[in-house]
Amino acid sequence: MAETAEAASLATRDGTAGVWWARRQDAAPRLAGLLDPAERERWERYRQDADRQRFLVGCALAKTVIGARTGQRPAEVSFDRTCGQCGKPHGKPAVRGGGPEFSVSHSGDLVAVAVAAAPVGVDVEQLEGRPHPLGSDDPAALARLVLGEQEQAALAAVPPSGRARAFLVAWTRKEAVTKAQGDGVRVPFTEVIVAADAAAPRVVAWPYAQDPGSVSLIDLDTEPGYVAALAVLGRCRAVRPADGSALLA
Repeated sequence: MAETAEAASLATRDGTAGVWWARRQDAAPRLAGLLDPAERERWERYRQDADRQRFLVGCALAKTVIGARTGQRPAEVSFDRTCGQCGKPHGKPAVRGGGPEFSVSHSGDLVAVAVAAAPVGVDVEQLEGRPHPLGSDDPAALARLVLGEQEQAALAAVPPSGRARAFLVAWTRKEAVTKAQGDGVRVPFTEVIVAADAAAPRVVAWPYAQDPGSVSLIDLDTEPGYVAALAVLGRCRAVRPADGSALLA
């Protein structure tokens, strides 16, 4: 736990972000004790075991990491998910009572929790072995829904064998940015323009007053078959990966 506290402390210093990686298979019955009543209700509503496992691991890992940073027991850490627009519990999560900025993402077998001093967003997406292909019967329609015109042109120039990965690179970069902004359900992805897969990750344009160049956008190293990205609204000089599975064990 001391190593975790040190990593969490470093992750909330200016210019450093931490990303803890775990797996849905880390879900254990004892972790359910960390859920508050609203989280437990949501957890119990999932019909698929895999969805229940991902949600449980994401909540438990976030509370464990943040508890190490704030000196609380994980069960004492509480999240406020109130939407600033409608008041419903689907907004960007924040530590109730104050704490570091954080973001949670999960896909397939992987779960990621990112922590930083500035607003942060993380996204991981399964590339290989997806239960359903990207876009199902009409990948072009999905591309038009997610990508701006210049991004669609860049994707069309990618050989067919590489288009699924190139699309997910764009998707994770956009998702990370909108999660950091806390605006993921209101801003169309077509208005958040990011560099193409072959280019260094950066935000080219977005519908906010801030300079898009002020965003730190980073592609994360993860295990084969997945794509992941991190966005920090400010300077991020380093990303410290950590073993979330060992922490939960």
